[in-house]
Amino acid sequence: MLYAQEVQPDITSVKVSVTVDPTVVIGPVKPMNAVNNGPSYDSDLQQQDFRILQIPYSRTHDASLGECYGERLVDVTDIFPDFDKDPDCPSAYDFRETDLYIKTLIDSGSEPFYRLGQSIENQTAAKYNVYPPKDYKKWARICEHIIRHYNEGWADGFHYGIKYWEIWNEADLDQSSGRWQTLPRTWGGTIEEFHKFYAVAAKHLKKCFPQLKIGGPSYCRIQGVKTYFPEFFEYMRSNKVPIDFISWHKYGAEPSVYLMEADLIRGWMKHYGYENAELILNEWNYRRLKGGDGFTNERYNYENRRSIKGAAFAMATMSALQHAPVDMMMYYDYRPSTNYCGFYDTQLYKHMPLYYAFYAWSKLGDKECECKVEGGAGDIYAVASVRDGRPVVLLTRYDGDNNTCNLAEITVSVAGSHPGRVFCHLTDDEHIYTEIPLFPADDGTLRLELNNNAIALLEL
Repeated sequence: MLYAQEVQPDITSVKVSVTVDPTVVIGPVKPMNAVNNGPSYDSDLQQQDFRILQIPYSRTHDASLGECYGERLVDVTDIFPDFDKDPDCPSAYDFRETDLYIKTLIDSGSEPFYRLGQSIENQTAAKYNVYPPKDYKKWARICEHIIRHYNEGWADGFHYGIKYWEIWNEADLDQSSGRWQTLPRTWGGTIEEFHKFYAVAAKHLKKCFPQLKIGGPSYCRIQGVKTYFPEFFEYMRSNKVPIDFISWHKYGAEPSVYLMEADLIRGWMKHYGYENAELILNEWNYRRLKGGDGFTNERYNYENRRSIKGAAFAMATMSALQHAPVDMMMYYDYRPSTNYCGFYDTQLYKHMPLYYAFYAWSKLGDKECECKVEGGAGDIYAVASVRDGRPVVLLTRYDGDNNTCNLAEITVSVAGSHPGRVFCHLTDDEHIYTEIPLFPADDGTLRLELNNNAIALLEL
């Protein structure tokens, strides 16, 4: 016998009022549209897309995985394969694949955000390069020469002026479970060893390059398990370690969780004296634990990342953190071959909805202006700016509940503006960045309807 679902979908319209004042500037439109990795060196399509999307920064983590860019690049052990050699000797370094990769990012209009350290090792048969270096100061000197190669021309290098240099990746990943002792994925040592290692590296690099931004630690355990951020900050403060930016990672399905973690970390930064450092979320994506085995979870997440739901989630999170104490976001990942890439269909390289979400963000101007939202039960997100003298309003409707199917009736009012016909570019289940005309009411207000999981860009 079949039963009707116990919870009926909500079909009551949601009424939302959005008011914009272009004369009130509240800050910059932040680089929330940065990513991890970038286009392949042999793909004109991907490089063109990168330029079209105006991706501001590209983090180099995991570049050697998936055979997208090569097999021996970015990681310290790939560039300097024999740790016993002299770090002052150019012949000890192999920059070939990394040179091509970095050049591709820059030629595609993005600035590299260089992760100094190692890619994650998910394989279980053996572990290779995720253990603590046997000489912390020597490791730091190797990184010094990598920076000099790309910024000062050392060893037939370049003068790229790369600003951001991040020390290691997710050393806290396996600490609370104890897995670091048997099957480490990112750091095969204690967290205390990592703190000491980080301090040595950061002090050395900041002394060599005071003008650059040196930071980390890209921790990923903030809620639900023991977090090591307070211990990290305590050790750095006690040892007078300079920090230009704090990075962290989060994979989730609700923007509110990202906001909560940003507030937590900002609180620790202020408490320990690092309130002036930047806060950067440099790995994030849609991920919901949906029950069942891991494969079922990942298939569900994989499908959502490439769907309109994943695009609406991304835009909602970017919009929410635009208003939070966060300086930059870096989506993981741009590599089309990975399960985490929402930009392309992995077989046909067809643009997926996320591509158009990032394209819409690129249409915002440099300065955010005042934008207030009333109503909507918290699932309407808005960012407004002025570009070339014209107001631009970016609206997103996202509710992670698959049972939500009602309409949101949105009224937009822009102070001092009485436009004629306004074109709205709509992305939802039925439209892909489709141009739809809106006709203002007699009072100049604009009215539109959004289904759940929808993105609308209004250019007045």
